[in-house]
Amino acid sequence: MIEMLVVLAIIALAAGVSSQLLRPASPKLRVEASARALCAASRAAHARAIATNHETALFVDVARKSFRSTVTGETTIPAEARINFSVAGNMRQGREGAIVFFPTGSSTGGDISIDMGSNRAHVGVNWLTGATTCDLG
Repeated sequence: MIEMLVVLAIIALAAGVSSQLLRPASPKLRVEASARALCAASRAAHARAIATNHETALFVDVARKSFRSTVTGETTIPAEARINFSVAGNMRQGREGAIVFFPTGSSTGGDISIDMGSNRAHVGVNWLTGATTCDLG
C-alpha cells in the first residue's frame, strides 16, 4: 500500500512539472526577456567601446526582428512582437539602424520599444553618457 502511494505521489509530481514545461511562456515574459537581452547587448557594446578604445555598434533590424553587435552576435525578438526604433537620422538605413558607442563613453543614442499586445518594454540609450535604461513595465 505504501509503495502504491509513493508511486502515485511521483506520478502527480511529474504531471505537475510537465504541465509547466509544456505551456508556452506568457507574452509579458517574452517581452521582458527580449528587452533584458537588448539591454545586456547595449551595455556590453558600451563597455567594449570603452575597453578597446574603438567604436562599437549595436544594430537593430526591424524587418528581421533582431539585434546584433560584435560583442553579442545576433539575437531574435519574438515574431509577433512589434519593434519601434528611433535613432539619429544618419544612423538609419531603411528598416535597420544602429546605435554607435564611442571610446569616450558617449553614443549616438536611441530609443527602442518592444510591444506584444498590451505588454511593452522600453530600452533607452543616452547619447551623452551612453548609459542604457530598461523599463520593463
